[in-house]
Amino acid sequence: MRIKSFLLFLRTINCISLLVILSFLSSSAISQITAPNASLRSLTKYTATPNDSLYVFCDNIGAGVGELKAGSNDGTSGWTFTWTKWDSGTGTFAIPIPSVDTSSESILTNLPDGLYKVEATNGVNSFNDQAWVLNNSNMNPSILVTLNCVGVNVKSSFTSVVLNYIDIDSGDPADVVSGDDIVFRLKRDNEDEFLRATYVGNEVSFIDEEPFLGEKGYSISVKDQYGCVFYSDVVASETYSINAEFTFDPVVGEAPLEVKFDIVDSDNIENFEWFIYQDFDRIKDAVTLEDSLLVDGIVTDKDLVAYTYLHPGNYFVKLIASSENMDGVCIDEYYLKDKGTPIVVDTSLVQVPNVFTPNGDGRNDIFRVKSQSLKSFSGTIINRWGRVVFSWKNPDEGWNGKIHGKWATPGTYFYVITATGREEQKKKYTKKGSFMLIRK
Repeated sequence: MRIKSFLLFLRTINCISLLVILSFLSSSAISQITAPNASLRSLTKYTATPNDSLYVFCDNIGAGVGELKAGSNDGTSGWTFTWTKWDSGTGTFAIPIPSVDTSSESILTNLPDGLYKVEATNGVNSFNDQAWVLNNSNMNPSILVTLNCVGVNVKSSFTSVVLNYIDIDSGDPADVVSGDDIVFRLKRDNEDEFLRATYVGNEVSFIDEEPFLGEKGYSISVKDQYGCVFYSDVVASETYSINAEFTFDPVVGEAPLEVKFDIVDSDNIENFEWFIYQDFDRIKDAVTLEDSLLVDGIVTDKDLVAYTYLHPGNYFVKLIASSENMDGVCIDEYYLKDKGTPIVVDTSLVQVPNVFTPNGDGRNDIFRVKSQSLKSFSGTIINRWGRVVFSWKNPDEGWNGKIHGKWATPGTYFYVITATGREEQKKKYTKKGSFMLIRK
């Protein structure tokens, strides 16, 4: 008897388990309400009742654009759907809503704000679900454009609405929570966005410092905390901005050194003043501006194509650019000294051979120093015992490898060369080193 009772118990347990499994399989074929076109999906925070899905839709025209969709996720047919809307006055779903249905899904379109419920059945299975629709409408951002010498100044303001739903337990409004920032974007013509700022208060400012010719169209777009984008009008504007920045090449070289200059952006510049300064050591002692300039002084050509530096030193160049407009004069300055990048001109007394072969073959038979832009020159060659074997004053000349008319012994020799630069007589250059005399 006990055994029969136990078997009956097991059979009962199995039947219950089978019903639970069948119930689970049946419910797994049912999908919740979805909203593919929503900009934000969130959940309510009811006081006691289980939370509902909440969908936000971008409604730029303020007409109600919410869309909800319900259907079976297993693709079966034969479903019928019934939609109703919650009545906050009675606290019930008493308002019928027409839908566009097929045998497997149902769609609501152009919905105003509210809580919607769907009940569906296919004769075997059934389900119900509900979700909030909130339409996000805003005034478009404002845009104000003004000009100064720095560039185009753009101000914009935007007041974001705070969306809310009704807590169905308490009847009180509750705000939709979103962790996203409000972001302003400034666009110029059809170019990619190039300036943005996080929303602070209800007004932001941008400035476009880039020079350009003619007019450009400026517009503001704002992406709010719910993911919706709103656009301002397009405002055309010119610019007063100028840029005196220039590049130069080469940066370092030997005298005489020709340096070429190139303005980075000459748009809107009407007047140019190039200040060509002397060696920095002489600028320190200069009493007046004229004393610190080279002979050429101030060059007013638009393009200082090139300048040739004849003497060693560290040189700085300044460009002052200006243009007139209806509000006055805009000036911009670019000075190499402020950038810490002088033009470095080395003495040409650096090319001394380290070997020469006086064997009469016509190649490398003379030990000669390459030099330019020198006021005076003196060279001395010494053998390894410290005896002077040759000296000369003309840098164009050199040693032929003979001592008193006889060929010098191959080996290591030493040189000492001193010189002064042309018009830089206070500067003396001394170079010492060794070289190999080889005779093959």
